[in-house]
Amino acid sequence: MKYIFSDYRTVLIKTALTALIAAAFITGMMLTGCGGKSQQDTGITREFFDQDIIGEITISAYETMQYRGYLEEAARLFEAQYPGTKINIETFSAMPEMRSMEDGNMMFQMIQGQDDPQSRTDYISRVNTNIMSGTGADIYAMDILPLQKFTESGTLENLDPYMNMDPGFNKSDYRQNVIEALRYKGGIWFLPMDYSFNYYTYDSTLVPGQLTSSFGADKSWSAEELFTLGMSLYTGDYKLFNAQDYARGRGSSMFSQLLNQNIKSFVNLETGRANFTDGKFTSLLESVKNYSENGYIPQGVTGQQSAGTIQQRMAMAPTERVFFKLNSNASLLGQFTRGVGLIQKMSTYGSTAVIDTDDEIAGIESYADGSVPFDYSQGFGINSQSKNKALAWAFIKFLLSDEMQMSTNMISMGLPINNYARAEKAEHSLSTALLMMGGTLNNQQREALEDYKIEMERLSGSINAFVIQDTSVNDMIASEVQYFFNGTRTADEVARVLQNKIDLYLNE
Repeated sequence: MKYIFSDYRTVLIKTALTALIAAAFITGMMLTGCGGKSQQDTGITREFFDQDIIGEITISAYETMQYRGYLEEAARLFEAQYPGTKINIETFSAMPEMRSMEDGNMMFQMIQGQDDPQSRTDYISRVNTNIMSGTGADIYAMDILPLQKFTESGTLENLDPYMNMDPGFNKSDYRQNVIEALRYKGGIWFLPMDYSFNYYTYDSTLVPGQLTSSFGADKSWSAEELFTLGMSLYTGDYKLFNAQDYARGRGSSMFSQLLNQNIKSFVNLETGRANFTDGKFTSLLESVKNYSENGYIPQGVTGQQSAGTIQQRMAMAPTERVFFKLNSNASLLGQFTRGVGLIQKMSTYGSTAVIDTDDEIAGIESYADGSVPFDYSQGFGINSQSKNKALAWAFIKFLLSDEMQMSTNMISMGLPINNYARAEKAEHSLSTALLMMGGTLNNQQREALEDYKIEMERLSGSINAFVIQDTSVNDMIASEVQYFFNGTRTADEVARVLQNKIDLYLNE
């Protein structure tokens, strides 16, 4: 298994775009110290799992919208199942705003919050202070916390012995290759509730048939590989990708793809070394701008333009074809239901709407080194200082249960890590939508659904890496790179600023 260290992740409060079409269902710390504990020195024995589940714990998360409703539902059900327990929930961020927009027969809803790097920094600092004083939460949502620092300091409990020794936990009930991809420094330090991946499609009307044998759900591709292939076909009539050159935050922009896929060239969070000034990062920035100037990809909407402009651009009716597109796993169901009376559209931030009716799967997104990563929306780790680890582990197991993995309060564009929930969730969603319209799944639709499940599992089977994030580093990159794309700084200037800032941060 390969472990990739990333310095670029969304710095926006989670943004989701959901389109509803008639007769369609559309889903739109800084701590230092000794190394992390190994499986042998956690002190967990078989008897640990025989004790009564009682007492009180606290769960801490940054994202209020993403976590609070889901955790409150889980706490209520768990406390009813285990009398004598109390689950406290703490969240930090402000609730984002829900915005709606109509365009003809389409309704768009956008969950939009203010990007607030300082708020994230304040949260990480507070968590760090509480842990050092011995007053930290029992369970932490790990989405913005610096995993590499928490493991190095011994803050997180190694969950390996919990999974291996608990007779009530069966690894085969979950996507095991995704869990194994989390292995780092001799342990698994948190468990995700969901996982997500990106995959590439190709327009079958543009790519010659003799080349399509190298495509499929069991294949993987990087952006550079598809660029090389696309240049051999490029005539100027069609763009190579629908990815815009740049979009602030996370998305499918070409800058985001190339940065993430080559991240080890720029930052290694494990060794604490940054490398922005040897020419590779400068070359990446200039290449992406050249791609849009030469017409290979669309020009993006910079972070200084309004969210309304971005929204409208994402909602535009597609009129053009492109050779390749990057899609999230949330778009995969639409790949199979488009011809059976169920239309699903998903616009990805950082991309331009294009014709996709003839798209076929090229393969899952890989990095330049060939590894295939995943991401997650919700994931939880246990504080090694917790006074009630038995209750903390029992609650994490409950979050992984069929019931909670199927919860409608779980805000995620990802796939449930629970195998049963993953298989049932798509059918449940489609069936519910059809019932609202007075219908049920017919044989053709059910066959399309089964094809989706097969291909979704084939794509998922290639995952073998996880991207470690550091929110502070991510914010630095997002803050500086926009100045190159809006023309106020050169690539060299941006690279030098990032080298200085990230070096200083990593060596604190």
